[in-house]
Amino acid sequence: MRLRLRHVAGLAALAVGLAACTGSSGSSGSSSASGSGSSGGTFTAINEFGTIHPGAPKNPFNSSGNYYPSYDEMQLCWLAYSASNPNACFPGLAKSWTSSDGGRVLTVHLQPGAKWSDGAPVTANDVKVSLAIAFTQGTAQPANLGSVKVVNSSTVQLIQSPGANDNTFASDVLQLPVVPAKVYGHLLPADIWSLIATSQYGGSSKAKTAAAKKASGTLVALGKKIAAYAPSQDLSAGPYVLSSLNPGEAVLTKNKYFYAASRVHPSQVVLRAYSGNSQIWNYLISGQLDAAPYTAMPTNILHKVLSVKGNKELVSRTFVAASLGFNEHDYPYNLRSVRQALAYLINRQAVQKVAEPVSGSPSKYTTGMIDSVVHDYLSSGQMSKLNTYSYSPSKATHLLEGAGFKKVNGQWMLPNGKPWTITVQTVNGFSDWIEASKVISSELTTFGIPTTAKISPDYASYLTELANGKYAVGFWLDALGPNLYTTYQRLYGTNDGYVVQGGKLTHQGPNAPAAAEQGNWEDTPTTYQVPGVGAVNPGELTFKLSQVPVAQQRAIVAKLAQATDYELPVIQLWNYLNVQFVNTSRWTDFPSGNEGLLNNQPGLWISMGYVHKR
Repeated sequence: MRLRLRHVAGLAALAVGLAACTGSSGSSGSSSASGSGSSGGTFTAINEFGTIHPGAPKNPFNSSGNYYPSYDEMQLCWLAYSASNPNACFPGLAKSWTSSDGGRVLTVHLQPGAKWSDGAPVTANDVKVSLAIAFTQGTAQPANLGSVKVVNSSTVQLIQSPGANDNTFASDVLQLPVVPAKVYGHLLPADIWSLIATSQYGGSSKAKTAAAKKASGTLVALGKKIAAYAPSQDLSAGPYVLSSLNPGEAVLTKNKYFYAASRVHPSQVVLRAYSGNSQIWNYLISGQLDAAPYTAMPTNILHKVLSVKGNKELVSRTFVAASLGFNEHDYPYNLRSVRQALAYLINRQAVQKVAEPVSGSPSKYTTGMIDSVVHDYLSSGQMSKLNTYSYSPSKATHLLEGAGFKKVNGQWMLPNGKPWTITVQTVNGFSDWIEASKVISSELTTFGIPTTAKISPDYASYLTELANGKYAVGFWLDALGPNLYTTYQRLYGTNDGYVVQGGKLTHQGPNAPAAAEQGNWEDTPTTYQVPGVGAVNPGELTFKLSQVPVAQQRAIVAKLAQATDYELPVIQLWNYLNVQFVNTSRWTDFPSGNEGLLNNQPGLWISMGYVHKR
């Protein structure tokens, strides 16, 4: 299942610091305009997905494919990152959309004049084919899409799966990629929608369940075939179309058939590849970039970047926190008192100051949300009940001794008399996590728990081994928002064994046959008592967040926040800030102060009329 949380995936990727790639083009070149209203010139930015693969297909369903969201790859809408309205979106290929039947039916009207880069119109059938492909990629199912009905050439209805009641159906399904039916349609069988319908069965009939499993397997096989497909050209419905690439950069030229071509000013975009933070730093310090996304950096590098003529910060809130997570299947991390003691022993201010001094702020709370959202959803009285776990070795000592731990000759022993040591797992290239692990290891070792940091070779390996339960303590990105269902699903979703199938919630334990596939590495109790709250089932409460309107979520969020603060499946260390950089020497009119736009890529800024040549 491909992860659609691209902002977060890009944020994580920006921490990778491996061997350097090279690029050739500067950002001050120019070329003739290829569409009306263009002012010409080249806009140079960063490819947020890191490495460029010249031999890979121009295919958004390929994990290494050459496609660039908001530049050449388009969606029906782009998330606006509104904490008060999780369905708020900026229009993409959809000009407008309306909901009916309690939000279960979405009627989408395409942009008038929307065309592919060969001049052919974008149609409702393109959307239907694209969403059929989404089922083969495993991305339509989490959006609770059931079926698609073409109303006319420019209008399509998207219908939730039977039994679903997803309050973020609109934003989830509208963010799936749209591709041309004439390029991808032949890869689908004529009975694709019958296969999809069969695969969605969630009843008790053994025969129908077996048929659903077989249909799902057919969809998976189709998905692999589609992901491997290599189109002969980049057929784009976005503001740009891919014209050339090499390992160091992708060059995109203006699509004269884009529905809003008159608003697009740069005639060319160069997206630089990178393989680590230091490479982006060097681009910025040498003045080669017109825009760069969030990049972890120390204070001295920030000063160098801002000393370059034209370089400027754009700072906005981002819905991501860095946390230390626990596998509660492993002793002694199944003991709440141990996790709480460790929270008292980690000085979050000291960790953030070293690990993420420019783009982070220490977490005051461990609620599953970033701190600013805590203030949005909890009352002052509710916040006063939260334990901030301020640094206190004495409280940690009290908790550990109460659980039967003893300190002998300066080292803490487990209740069985064996020495207690900790390995904190982190990832090669994630410089902030690595630096944080050093501070945490030092703090815990000083307290008498010998702690070492171990580094996984890459993020993909880390996630696989984490899901397989190989790490007892490791770093985790959480608080992913602004949708609070997504926020809490990060803690009480598949990573904790909770899976939604056919509109129903099921739970897989860490020893279940599908545990590795489902990824239950947290193994928190399904139900536990929370002082002042009572019995809490965090998986069920999280599932409810996907069904009730935002106005009715506060009571659920309050329970989840207090339960997370008490149970501590993770310890939140710092909240990330979205610190981006632009250079105003060549281009002006960037979307400063617009949090929603700043959490999207510059291709969207440009398509909406921002970024004018100076």
